[in-house]
Amino acid sequence: MTPVPWRPPLWLGARVRRAVGAGAAVAAAALACGWPYWRAEPAAAAVTLACCGGFAIAGGLLAAGRLGRGTGTAFVIAAAAWAAIWSASWNAGAGPVVSVFAQSVFFTAIGIGVLLYPGGRLDGPAARAWTAAAVLIMVGGQAVLCAVSRPRWNGFAATVIWPAVHPDREVFHAVQRGLTAVSAALAGALVVILVARLPRIGRLDRRLTLPVAATVTIGVTGALVIQGSLIGAGVDLDDVLRVYLVQGVFATALPLAFLGTSLRARLAELTVAERMQRLTDPVSVENVRGALRSVLGDDSLDLWLWTDGGYVDVTGRPVDASPDGAPGRWRHEVRTSAGEPLATVDVAVALRDHEPLVEAALVAGGRALETARLEAVAQGNLERARDAQERLVRVQAAERERLAADLQRSAQQRLRALEVMLAELEAAAGDAHAREQARTCRRELAEAVAELDDLARGVHPAILADAGLAPAMELVAARA
Repeated sequence: MTPVPWRPPLWLGARVRRAVGAGAAVAAAALACGWPYWRAEPAAAAVTLACCGGFAIAGGLLAAGRLGRGTGTAFVIAAAAWAAIWSASWNAGAGPVVSVFAQSVFFTAIGIGVLLYPGGRLDGPAARAWTAAAVLIMVGGQAVLCAVSRPRWNGFAATVIWPAVHPDREVFHAVQRGLTAVSAALAGALVVILVARLPRIGRLDRRLTLPVAATVTIGVTGALVIQGSLIGAGVDLDDVLRVYLVQGVFATALPLAFLGTSLRARLAELTVAERMQRLTDPVSVENVRGALRSVLGDDSLDLWLWTDGGYVDVTGRPVDASPDGAPGRWRHEVRTSAGEPLATVDVAVALRDHEPLVEAALVAGGRALETARLEAVAQGNLERARDAQERLVRVQAAERERLAADLQRSAQQRLRALEVMLAELEAAAGDAHAREQARTCRRELAEAVAELDDLARGVHPAILADAGLAPAMELVAARA
C-alpha cells in the first residue's frame, strides 16, 4: 500500500505556518536575550515568552491578510524589539544600551502600527506628524537620556558600554521626568487621533477602530504608570526587568485586539451569504440594494443592473456607470459566471479596504442579482413603454393643434362663406320648398361649423375619445 503523504489541515496554511514560525523565532530570541533572568524567574519566563511569541504570531497573521498588513508588519518589528529588550538581563557589554533603545523602538512601532490600521497607510497630516514626533521623542529622547546619565543611574552595572557624554544627575532626573510627561502626551495624542477618525470613516472601520482605541488607552496608561516607577534613585536591574515584564503584558493586549477585529471581519465574510439570503427575501431590486447597504454598512450604496447593453437604476432608468466615479466613491463591477456584465455597485471609497467582504456579499447575492436584473429589464421595458406612450400623446396633441389651426385658417372660413351663400339663396328663392331645403342646409351646415369650432378649441366629442381623430373627422365631413 502506498503511504498517503501528510498534508496540513486547511486552517494551518502557509500564512499561518509563517506566522507561527515568526512567533517561535521571536520567543527563542527572547529566551536567549533574557536567559540570566529566566533561570531565576521561570514563571516570568513562561508569561513573557508566551506573550512575546503570541505578539509576533498575531502580527504575522495580520501581515499575511489584506486587512491590517502594514499593522502586522509593525507588530512583528515590535515583537522583535521586545525580545531585544531582555538583553539587559546580561548586564554586560552593549546589552543594556541595546535594551533601552529596543524599548523605544517597541513603543514607536506599536503606535505606528495602530495608525496604519486598517488601510495600511498614514491618513492625514496628524498621523504623519505623530509618527515623526514619536521617532524624535522615543528614540531621540532616549539618546539624550543616555548622554546625560551613567549606567548605574539606570539600574545597570557601571562596567557596561554606555554612550554617556555629559553625565549630570540633576539634568538626568529632569530629562527623565520630562520624557515621561511628553510620552504621556504622545500617547494621549494617539488616542485623540483614533477618536477623531471615527466620524470620517465608514461603519465597518468604525466597528473595528473602537475596540482598538479602547485597548490602546488601557494599555498605554498601564505602561506609563509602571514606567514612572523607575523615576528616582535606588533603581536596580530587577526593577528595570520587572517594568519590562509588566509593560510587555500590557502591550500584548493590543495585537490580540487587532487579531480579534480581523477575525470579526473574516467572520462577517463567512456569514454574509446567510445574511444576504435573509435580507433579500422576497427578491426585488430595492431589497437587494437594501441588503447590500446593511451588510456593507454603507447607506449611500447604489446598485445598477446591466440590461440591453447598458446599466439601469432600481427604477429602470438608464444611468452612466463609467468606472470613474465621483470623488470619495468606488465602483465595483460584478460579472456572471460566463464573464458577462451583471451589475455595478457604487460605494464609499473606504470599502475598497474591505474588498473581500464586498466581493463575498456580491457573490452571495448573485442569484438575487440575476432575479433583480430580470425585474429591472421588465421595469425598463415598462419605462420605455411609458415613454413611447407619452411621445404618442405629445404627437397626437401636436397634430390636433395643427389641425385646429388648419380648420381655423381654411375649412371654417369656407364653411362660413357657404353658410352666407345659403342664407342669400334662401332669401332669394321664390319657391317655398326651395327655401325650406336651403334653411335645412343652413342648419346642418351650422351644426358642422359648431363641431369644427369645438374641435378647434380642443373640446373632444365622444367619438374622438372613443375612436380617435380619423373617425371624428369623417363624421364632421359627413355632416358637412
